[in-house]
Amino acid sequence: MAPITLRRAVDADADAIGRTFDSAVRDQWSYLGELAQAPMFDAAEWRNEIASHAAPNALIVAEDERGEVVGFTAVHPDDGEMYLLFVAAEHTCRGIGHRLLDAAHDALRMHGCSEAFLYTHGDNRRAQAVYAAAGYYPDGSVRESEFRGIAIREVRLVKQL
Repeated sequence: MAPITLRRAVDADADAIGRTFDSAVRDQWSYLGELAQAPMFDAAEWRNEIASHAAPNALIVAEDERGEVVGFTAVHPDDGEMYLLFVAAEHTCRGIGHRLLDAAHDALRMHGCSEAFLYTHGDNRRAQAVYAAAGYYPDGSVRESEFRGIAIREVRLVKQL
C-alpha cells in the first residue's frame, strides 16, 4: 500500500479538498439525487472552511505518494465535534478514513476532549458502518435541516475517547 501523509490543511489545498469532497459525495450520497452530481462548493468556500479551522480547530488532509489530497477531516475541540470526514471515491478501502479518524480523535484528545460526536445522514449506511467499527454509537439525537431544497435528517453518533 502506498504511503499516506497527514498534515494540517493550508489555503492552497482548497481546490483539492473540493475535488475530494465532490468525489466522495458523488460516490456515497445518492440520497441527494441530482444535487450530488455537481460540485456543491467553490474554492473560495473551501478556503473559508480552511481558515475557520485555525487552532484550536483543525482541518487535516491525507496526501498520497504524489502529494495529492485524497481525504480530509475536521474537528472542533471546543465542543468535541468531528465535523467532516471524506475520502475520494477512488481511494476508499485503503485505510485512509481510519487514519483520518484516528488523527481527528488525537486532535480532540490533545485539547482535553473525553468524548467525540458527529452527525451523519440517516441514509449513509457506509459512513455509519465505519463509525460503528470505530466505536461510535447513536445517542438518539437527530438534526433536521434543509440543504438547497432537500430535507436532511442526520443522526448523532458519540464515542468515548
